[in-house]
Amino acid sequence: MSRFFLFVLLIAMSAFAQDESVSDYDRWMQAKAHRDSVRNAERIQKNSVPFDFLVGMTLNVGFKVINNEKQLSRYKKVERVVFFEGAFFQAGASVQWPLLKYYLVVRLGVLFEYAPLFLSEPLYVEDGNGEDKRVTEGGLSQGRIAFPILFAVKPRSSFVSFEFGSQISIPLFDKLELDGARDRELDSSMEFSMLLGVGFRVNERIYLDLLLDAKFYHKYNERFADGLAHWSSVAIKAGVTFNPL
Repeated sequence: MSRFFLFVLLIAMSAFAQDESVSDYDRWMQAKAHRDSVRNAERIQKNSVPFDFLVGMTLNVGFKVINNEKQLSRYKKVERVVFFEGAFFQAGASVQWPLLKYYLVVRLGVLFEYAPLFLSEPLYVEDGNGEDKRVTEGGLSQGRIAFPILFAVKPRSSFVSFEFGSQISIPLFDKLELDGARDRELDSSMEFSMLLGVGFRVNERIYLDLLLDAKFYHKYNERFADGLAHWSSVAIKAGVTFNPL
């Protein structure tokens, strides 16, 4: 009988030891899974590139062309042709507001724009006597207050983002200066354009972008120059936004 009880006791101790062994293994596996998840979360966090809230100064420089379709008989060409072209700059303030910290942000700005453009295609301008005069030299100086609205999207770990949006520009002046013709202050309409490009986050204070600015329609109320009343423009600009705080 004592041998029987001893045999039962040995079996019970063996089962208990096996339970303890399995329990220790489960706990070890759970701890390992936790450590792995923590390390993975830390790795993801370390490699993540956030969109930071930013209020700063923006400076853009670029090149603009103004084109139109020649429709009158005095023009030999019928395709769209560039009338004015030249460099321009924009300066002002902007705010960057993250919508999804690592994926989506909106940027709002107010910029002053100045564009001293030169004449690249002859214009036929009214000479005051009911006739048109061919002018080959001169330029167009433009001043604008621009209000861009840009959205930027990117993967979580990327420094580079895709940007798209629109811009409203309020004309301050359009001064036409042509050789052999009197200077004219043109009456210009409000402009709407589409923005498309890429951005690059240097750090939490500096952001760079490269944008295409396309205005599909613009109107001057005057019709004293053939081809100038209705036009569109295309510009490419590179910019930097800096947060001094």
